[in-house]
Amino acid sequence: MGLDIYLIKIVPEPKSKYDWLTDKESPELRAYFSKFLSTRKIELENGEVEFEIGYHTLDIAYQRKGVTSKFFKLFKTDDFIFTVDQLLKLRDCIDKEHLKSFEENFMQKFKENENFILLCY
Repeated sequence: MGLDIYLIKIVPEPKSKYDWLTDKESPELRAYFSKFLSTRKIELENGEVEFEIGYHTLDIAYQRKGVTSKFFKLFKTDDFIFTVDQLLKLRDCIDKEHLKSFEENFMQKFKENENFILLCY
């Protein structure tokens, strides 16, 4: 089972077409970032064009491993972290070996209402 922890910022313009979260798959973002909702055009394999609503994103930090078993009891896959209180709970689940890098890359860079964390496993 793989683990990915992302610190993400919503941005007005895309850096890449892959830096995108759909509104349909991430409705939790609306409460915090609805002012950044965008529409993009997608060309399907059959040549048809569709429009999709979502958010342009920028990855600020990434961690692939380093959590304790407590993490899997507190967080589900595709959970979002929007507040400092939630972030502190996540920090308590980081193992000692990865804690310093987590502090530098996530704790110091996290800003409520400016970015968020996505947990995937």
